[in-house]
Amino acid sequence: MLETAVWITQVLLAAGALCAVYRVYKGPSVLDRVISVDVILVIVASVMLVEMVRSDHQDFIVFVLVTSVIGFLGAVAIARYVVARKPEDAERAAEREAQAAGMGVPEPEAPKNGADAPVMTALPQQEDESTSWFTALAKSGFVPKRGKDSESGSSGQGPGGSGGGSAEGPSERPKGER
Repeated sequence: MLETAVWITQVLLAAGALCAVYRVYKGPSVLDRVISVDVILVIVASVMLVEMVRSDHQDFIVFVLVTSVIGFLGAVAIARYVVARKPEDAERAAEREAQAAGMGVPEPEAPKNGADAPVMTALPQQEDESTSWFTALAKSGFVPKRGKDSESGSSGQGPGGSGGGSAEGPSERPKGER
């Protein structure tokens, strides 16, 4: 009775393996092929388990575990690194990642003018040396001149026509700063 069950199981596993090999060969996408290889590894582990039941031994148990772990890790690794083929899919994935990062926490609104901004009265923090140049540049109000402004017939001045990055204009600057 056990021999008949073993033969039926082996035939069904062989048929499943043939179908999985066909899907590896014909599969329309990479993920279909990865899943088919994972199915083949599960079938190999199942064949070893059936043989252990039939022979009443446990010699292949390490191979069954290794095959299962390799199949699982391989499928997860490949599924993780499959690239979206359409730009719309990539945009949707980026939106989902941004939503997952926020987890529904609303972003605080920026104050409309400087008078509405809250005043921080905490002790001043020591500035990181690697970003101090960026902070100094941001505080200076420097705006680089753009090449397309000078090409379109403007006088090469920055936004607002002042030539510099500040809103004071050229008349309010000291003479030595020009």
